[in-house]
Amino acid sequence: MKMLKYSKLLVVMLAVFLIAGTALAGCGGGGGNNAGTGSDNGTKGEEPAGSSGNDGPVELSMFVDATWYPFQDWTGEIPEKITEATGVKPKITVATDDKQLALMVASGDLPDIVLSFNFKLMSDGNISLPYNEIFPKYAPDVKFDPVKEFVNTVSDGNYYAIRNDFSTEKEWKASPYAHMMVPGLVLNKNIMEELGNPEIKSLEDLDQVFAAVKEKHPEMSPLILNPNWQRPYFDTQFGAVGGLAEKDGKIQYYLRQDATRKSMLYMNSLYRNGFVTSENFAYKNESETEQMMVSGKGFAYTWTYSGADRLNAASKDTGNEFMMLAEPLGPDASVTSTGTGGLGMYVTKDNKNVEATVKFLEYLYSEEGWRTAQWGIEGQDWTWNEDGYPEFNYNVQDLEVLKQKGVYWWGVPTETGVGMALSSYKDGSETTRQGKEYSKIITYNPAIGMINPDTDSPEKIIQTNIENMVKTEVTKVYLAPTEAEAQKAYDEMLAKAEKIGMAKLEAWATEQYQPYKEKYESLTK
Repeated sequence: MKMLKYSKLLVVMLAVFLIAGTALAGCGGGGGNNAGTGSDNGTKGEEPAGSSGNDGPVELSMFVDATWYPFQDWTGEIPEKITEATGVKPKITVATDDKQLALMVASGDLPDIVLSFNFKLMSDGNISLPYNEIFPKYAPDVKFDPVKEFVNTVSDGNYYAIRNDFSTEKEWKASPYAHMMVPGLVLNKNIMEELGNPEIKSLEDLDQVFAAVKEKHPEMSPLILNPNWQRPYFDTQFGAVGGLAEKDGKIQYYLRQDATRKSMLYMNSLYRNGFVTSENFAYKNESETEQMMVSGKGFAYTWTYSGADRLNAASKDTGNEFMMLAEPLGPDASVTSTGTGGLGMYVTKDNKNVEATVKFLEYLYSEEGWRTAQWGIEGQDWTWNEDGYPEFNYNVQDLEVLKQKGVYWWGVPTETGVGMALSSYKDGSETTRQGKEYSKIITYNPAIGMINPDTDSPEKIIQTNIENMVKTEVTKVYLAPTEAEAQKAYDEMLAKAEKIGMAKLEAWATEQYQPYKEKYESLTK
């Protein structure tokens, strides 16, 4: 979902984690990037699958294009289980900054496998091998869902990954215990109880609670904004869609939506009422704001629907307990899922053992494989409830436990949206309590998510320039001293977007959207 970019998640997603920087040690594949996408590309001189020359596992170099990735090597009981099942042991390098991958591509020095969110960069026949050629050759029994193939197919007719965190509308509706990750608002449960658990059914009710917190606890900020999730929760309450939105069959840039204007002006009211500080809009580190909540410096916190459970796991000895504001606040609240997936596993043209790589991916894309990588060993770490969800023997919200087990993060590259959602299902949990409510207001339109201009195209330049302009100008809306001045700042921001070329971008996007929509609808009849 574009408005939830998770990431991770969170998630999610959604923040941008494109990486790059220092040279990759030990991951060069040798040889140049030759044009073409024939099935023999990248296979010459490979070792047989399952062979490393010394009867051990095949070692494949893997670059993880995400600086936040918590595992720096392939160790732990779960990675070892995957190696046992596939005969492959990846050698991991995690990106150190957001320019490293681009430099590697430019130099032609690529590893065997790249994990990246950069779909446009990596979905190129000069860089990667197409799944629709290597899987039929080395794993002919693997069949991907036609909708998943479609949303990953690029202009050359090939798809170079099946990106994670995407499930079809049919899959979502077939799994009643899977609730899509949505933005959430975490509340300090102790303070809510102190206030008498006031009913919060609207933004007006929420404002009254913030005012009460400000009055009774002047040392506490009524609201702390997660720097990666500043406005999405409030966008949802107004029905605003991030990125591109459809109106009457045409595509609009999100700034043109009146719901976006209302959401931004509401953010301004939070500042003018003293519910959020000006400093909060400058925070960059999510860990900093999380720690502020754990230490009791904030009452409410914008994050994802799993925020309360995650803060509770991090607050074991503080006396603070957290809950979600689970129900949508009013009739305008809605979520439009335009997502087409996030992290992809790309097999580069420099790959020295394509057959072993495909066998590795075949396992990770299988039900047994992604469940093992994400959840752990069945019967030991989790069991399957016959109603249709996993029951865990450990706290899936405790990052330290996940790191110790070597579980979850290696499942991320091949997890589905439903798979990720089932990971968070627990009857009675705060995450599930909100998930149930928001599942009622979600609609699906991945055809919008497929609209993605090529790098260096006129449309991409317009889009990038508008995005950069908004980063600079939006705080003028948030921090305006009056509502009238906030409206004026918004109008000026909209005028600047028009001058940059917003209408031209929308016209191009509408032209792209129509065939995507028609094809998607034909596949989902």
